[in-house]
Amino acid sequence: MSSVFTFFDKVTGRKIRQLTDGDLRSVHGYYDVPPWSPTDGRIAYTRMDEGSDTGEVWMMGEDGSAPRQVGTSRSLSANDGARAHWMADGSRICYRDMEEGETLIRWVNPDTGGAAAHPGDLRMMSPTGPFNAYHTNTSHYADHEVVSLRHEHGVFVQNLNTGESTRLATVEDCRQIHPRKDEIEGWHLYIKHSKWSPNGSRMMFVFTNEIRFADKFVELPRVKDVYVVNVDGSGLKRVGEFGNHPLWHPNGQEILTNSSFEGRPGYSLVLTDVETGAQRLATDKIGGFGHPSFSPDGRQIVVDHVLAKEGYGSLNLVDVEEGTVEHLVQLRVVDHSHVGTHLHPVWRQDGSQILFASDATGTAQLCAIDIAA
Repeated sequence: MSSVFTFFDKVTGRKIRQLTDGDLRSVHGYYDVPPWSPTDGRIAYTRMDEGSDTGEVWMMGEDGSAPRQVGTSRSLSANDGARAHWMADGSRICYRDMEEGETLIRWVNPDTGGAAAHPGDLRMMSPTGPFNAYHTNTSHYADHEVVSLRHEHGVFVQNLNTGESTRLATVEDCRQIHPRKDEIEGWHLYIKHSKWSPNGSRMMFVFTNEIRFADKFVELPRVKDVYVVNVDGSGLKRVGEFGNHPLWHPNGQEILTNSSFEGRPGYSLVLTDVETGAQRLATDKIGGFGHPSFSPDGRQIVVDHVLAKEGYGSLNLVDVEEGTVEHLVQLRVVDHSHVGTHLHPVWRQDGSQILFASDATGTAQLCAIDIAA
């Protein structure tokens, strides 16, 4: 039975549809991974108990109807669950799992019941085929192995029809073309945030030592750079240093980040050309924070902004062509942390909806906003 209900934001008046309910947390994948099927709009998501390492993979209609479980995962994070999302042809739901200490990527066809599992670690399915982008998860390795295995750790593409993985670049490959390569030799470097370009021909990823290692081992100033590589492993290129939360522009030529920009305080929404390194503001109407992402047509950016100490957050919609900002939602935020709930606003593939996770009720639930064409 559907648990959908509609309400109107008390500040903005916007109509919001809460698609899930109940005692279990419901989360989607991430701000760069649309959870909708590209063929019929069904939504893949994860349900889990607070603090549990086992959860359920579910799907529901685009309107929250007919929810049902399609899988179980033992590899969860509080923010993105099992990172469940659909293959490009809408035939299968893919999600992370773990069995006997081995990380797996599973897929299931919810209509036929067909299923399979391969060694790997799901990050993002290709927009053009049955290919998974992922990187070595260094949280499964001792600190000293992060250094000693840098010739093996890297970024990979995996064919989910065969399970075969191909390494595109290693951590050491990235160090060798870094401008501080001699200084950072022996540092605890790793790769994260591997993301397909819109046409599936390239992969972007982050080369860094931050969060886990920079302060712990006094490896400062920290390393945090965007790289790109072609899907055949050629063309490895350092794009440049950035602030946080990188995402491809729909044009496939630029990368959006929260970064410093000359003449503006703090972070701004900055676009960097992957070929030339030239930078420009995506907009000067709002700062660079949260998990900003472009609509599929490149016209709008949704930006989440959370004031955790004050206990509330908001979503804003920036029209980069008209130069306007609309306040979409203002909502209560209970636990905005990596073990709590991030809003992670994500666009539907056709640009008609934005989905986000909210713990305003005390338990993370999925909410949707319709966006006019």
